[in-house]
Amino acid sequence: MDKAVQRIIKAIQGEEKTVIYSDYDTDGIPAGVALHDFFKKTGFKNFTNYIPHRHDEGFGLNEDAIRAFIEDGVKLLITIDCGIADVEHVKLAQENGIDVIVTDHHIPGAVLPPAFAIVNPKQADCQYPEKMLCGAGVIYKVIQGVLARERFGIKEGWEKWLLDMIGIATLSDMVPLVGENRVFAYYGLAVLRKSPRKGLVRLLQKLKIDQRYLTEDDIGFMIGPRINAASRMGVPMDA
Repeated sequence: MDKAVQRIIKAIQGEEKTVIYSDYDTDGIPAGVALHDFFKKTGFKNFTNYIPHRHDEGFGLNEDAIRAFIEDGVKLLITIDCGIADVEHVKLAQENGIDVIVTDHHIPGAVLPPAFAIVNPKQADCQYPEKMLCGAGVIYKVIQGVLARERFGIKEGWEKWLLDMIGIATLSDMVPLVGENRVFAYYGLAVLRKSPRKGLVRLLQKLKIDQRYLTEDDIGFMIGPRINAASRMGVPMDA
């Protein structure tokens, strides 16, 4: 976490070209939104969100995307909800001047990718007590880690407004709703009931869901599947 936090702060302060590379499901997509909003709040602008195409690119990192990032002069690549198994692709990026921070919650294999830093509570030597975070939960901890070191003028407690996205991901990714995940789900719903996000508000209106009384069932059976549908039927960036 320390290495990841220091590298992200360096990228923000140096306006280094950065890519947020998140999975195409209802864990990775809201998590990518959360990091996007955090970067915007710090005043950082030199970043893009990238979500691979489920059918054309498959799960995780892929060579064509990495080569495009190299060509584009990217200096930092942050994975969300993927990357722990992508040893060769991380190696390719690192050897060509891109520092890779892998944030993931999937079980690591026998060989870890040679990333600049890996944040994954399921690593054998990780002391973090909550092992069952989803990908969005992990990136939220990274955001908290950055803010613990450098607030970039952001008001204390602002980060709670990102919990609408973390809540959607936690409820959709079927992680056990105990411990910290229960906190994310509970306060995520509290923020979702007040969220001003235009896309979310319109989606709830279309589904005839009263936002003030949004429940976990609404997320699990109405919202989550529609976010997922983008990658299954078309382009995940639409979500």
